[in-house]
Amino acid sequence: MLYSEVRNEILTLGFENSDVLLDDDYKALFRDGINKALDFINADFPLIQTFDISLDGTSEDFEEVILTDISDFHSFVDAKIKREVNGRLTILPFADFQIAHDTIMYISPKVEGTVIVYYRGMFTPVTTTTTDATVITIDKKAEKLLPLLAAYYIWNDDDAEKSAKWFNEYEDKRNLILARTQPAKPFTFTGGV
Repeated sequence: MLYSEVRNEILTLGFENSDVLLDDDYKALFRDGINKALDFINADFPLIQTFDISLDGTSEDFEEVILTDISDFHSFVDAKIKREVNGRLTILPFADFQIAHDTIMYISPKVEGTVIVYYRGMFTPVTTTTTDATVITIDKKAEKLLPLLAAYYIWNDDDAEKSAKWFNEYEDKRNLILARTQPAKPFTFTGGV
């Protein structure tokens, strides 16, 4: 979803035209409201990203991975290992590691294969330099929630009744999406080249 699309929907929900955005105070309100909404939505609909670590099994010491070196790292979720087993590429559960201080991963020596680290990514906040063509970082299924929740934050001071309507609609759609979303299950892929 483009920033211009989000902004235009928020304007429509507030029954305003784009002239409002000529005012610096409203620009700041839009920026802050969208960022608050992204932060709130990211809690229910996290941006799950992956990072691969290739290991050859020759290490004599623990492999240390500083997760905060990943530019959009928010928090660790899980790890799997991809390796060849009996001539087949397989993704298996992986537990031969420790997480220290929520940000440092220590992988046991002699591990061979590609460790796939799953982590919650951070959204890219809207700033004063965000252009209309900027793609907003949000989980695809939650895109339609963003203008509703942002409108709640933005228009709350102007019209509390109207903003409450948008918040209620946000909650209804959010609950519907969550009800239709299957909980994450452990998975194993076998086969391949």
